[in-house]
Amino acid sequence: MLKDFKGYLEDVRYIVNAPVLNIMLLIGFLCVVLSFLRLDGLKTISLTRTPNWIMLIIGIILLFGALIIFVFTREDRRINKKVTIEKGISFSFNGLSIVLRTGKIQEIPKLSKNSAVVLPANTTFIDDCITDPKSALGAFFLKFYPDKIPTRVSEDIEKELRKQHYKKDKNESYPPGTTIILPKEYDTPAKCIITASTIRKEKVGIVAYPGTICECIRQIFEITADKKIERIYMPVIGSGHGGLDINDALLFILLSIKYYSKRYHHIKTVDILITPKDVPRLKDVYRLQYLSLLEVKEK
Repeated sequence: MLKDFKGYLEDVRYIVNAPVLNIMLLIGFLCVVLSFLRLDGLKTISLTRTPNWIMLIIGIILLFGALIIFVFTREDRRINKKVTIEKGISFSFNGLSIVLRTGKIQEIPKLSKNSAVVLPANTTFIDDCITDPKSALGAFFLKFYPDKIPTRVSEDIEKELRKQHYKKDKNESYPPGTTIILPKEYDTPAKCIITASTIRKEKVGIVAYPGTICECIRQIFEITADKKIERIYMPVIGSGHGGLDINDALLFILLSIKYYSKRYHHIKTVDILITPKDVPRLKDVYRLQYLSLLEVKEK
């Protein structure tokens, strides 16, 4: 008897916790079926050509209501498939907005003192890209600090690394993901952040790994926590000389931002810039918006 009672309670709990859509479909279907049944006493059930119109109408309304809810709330409709990277894609989680759009890191309009620009480097911080206009680092430095290239920049980077107590290993490299903010004279007025998103190895060259990207994002959040920085501009780190597929690199950047935005709340917006030449390398970029649907709302 007790087991039966517990079973009834479990059934009730299941029904109460069931999605509204399922309940509407179930009740609607039952109303339509029962509207054509007639009870003669408690034991005899017969069909009738004349339905109970009230019950039939209620059933039809519930079924159509469930259909409308399904059409307008299903997840693939929450993803805007008409958007393109050229027009820009925006989504958010944990109170942080991400804007994915085309653009060049050296052409960001209206930079403010509450923002920062992230530039990729390798773990030696001795980077030929600093004079290469085709790289994010080079294009930005050639535009804003041409008088500081190359000697002054290298000295200031080394000074900041020592200030943050970073040490080189036996290969003259710093740890992957090492991130620093350059001194105030490099403000544009946005802060200039350099992060070691690639690893320089002998006989191998420059490579990037997913774990390095994740560490870069962690340190970016950490190093900006007490700088009143609310907006970050960055390219797709790791997808240039690092050799990572741009789709993979972008996915790891977004997942890392999603994870660390739960622990750091000062950054409100991250702009990820895709250069026009890299746009054709992206595949079904709108699907990245599904990441925002993965957030669990905490009460």
